Amino acid sequence: MEAIDRGLNYNLGLLLSDSASRAAQGARWRALKDLLPNVSAHVSGTRQQINLAALGFPGLIPAIPQIIGPFNVFDARVFLSQTIFNLNAIYNARAESDNLKAAQYTYRDARDVVVLVCANLYLQAVAGTSRVEAARAQVKTAKVLYEQAVDLKKAGVVPSIDVLRSQVEFQAQQQRLIFLENEFAKQKLGLARAIGLPIGQRFELTDRIPFTPLPPMTPDEALQRAYDSRSDYQGALALVAAAASGSKAARWERLPSLELHGDFGDIGQTVDSARVTFSVGVELKIPIFQGGSTHGKILEADALLRRRKDELEDLRSRIDYEIQSAFLDLNASEKQVQVAKSTLDLANEQMKQAQDRFSAGVVNSIEVVQAQDAVAVATENYISSLYAFNIAKASLGRAMGVSEEAAKEFLGGEN
Repeated sequence: MEAIDRGLNYNLGLLLSDSASRAAQGARWRALKDLLPNVSAHVSGTRQQINLAALGFPGLIPAIPQIIGPFNVFDARVFLSQTIFNLNAIYNARAESDNLKAAQYTYRDARDVVVLVCANLYLQAVAGTSRVEAARAQVKTAKVLYEQAVDLKKAGVVPSIDVLRSQVEFQAQQQRLIFLENEFAKQKLGLARAIGLPIGQRFELTDRIPFTPLPPMTPDEALQRAYDSRSDYQGALALVAAAASGSKAARWERLPSLELHGDFGDIGQTVDSARVTFSVGVELKIPIFQGGSTHGKILEADALLRRRKDELEDLRSRIDYEIQSAFLDLNASEKQVQVAKSTLDLANEQMKQAQDRFSAGVVNSIEVVQAQDAVAVATENYISSLYAFNIAKASLGRAMGVSEEAAKEFLGGEN
């Protein structure tokens, strides 16, 4: 549906989730800094005059002046540093890579939530349309009955009380129509805000409430698909992996690290007189005592890992609950739709017979009013059960992690 497509493009929550994914990308690149080569360039030109006595060289040899210079120094050089071995940096980079995956899964999960919200709001608005149309039909019917009662009273067939009953029913249906039209207008406002329509933009709902049975599927199949497809579950797995890498990184901080350093460039008094020089070195860093910071990082990393694992198990339980709950709602609402449809057909038939009996003067207006109220109740029950059935299908799609596919697969069908 177009409403879902607009929600995926303009919903604020989805835009914020995308920003979080970009932030995780930045954190990953910062972690890679300690593993990738660091290259920098330096060009300088200075004019110096040095006092040897200030540097600790008193005038021991009279032939050497205490003040040297002024003289020029030109230096153009490229510096390189590269980590050769640093397990702490390696596992930190892995942790940030897994955090990036988790952020990307969170974005996809946010898309599923937006689809469910937009589908829910759209179905609410469509149900509101159906309620308004049904109320208008009932107002029209009540008006016809009222006019019929007036004509029958003039003919001396029915008493004044039947006219009053018909008039009260006519005005009650008008009042109900006003309420439902207002509710429908607010539902459209909520839908417009969720899908990012400009303020004041007028629009019409083109798709009506469909009813199609759910494609054959068992709860176990849906549960397995949820574990394979749900972005929040995949993101939780990525967070567990990130926490495990972070725990290893904290432990490997105790190990030595090895780095390569070098520079290459020209140095001299002038550009023309500059000559090539270079240096290459290897640095071994051996942590001996760090004030307990490494032990503290290990404790924090282990605590985070336990929390991520607990969150993953809780999510598994919640997914199972959501799948089972969605199937229960589907089964119940589908039966409700069937019963409500049958009840509505019976109520319409009852209404037709009551109108005929009233026109023939066999019964008074009480039977007609009761029949019309029965039609109103049956219509509302049918619309409500149909909405519940469709939102249950959308909820199942969300529980399975396939909201976007389910919006087309589950919500298609005839009006």
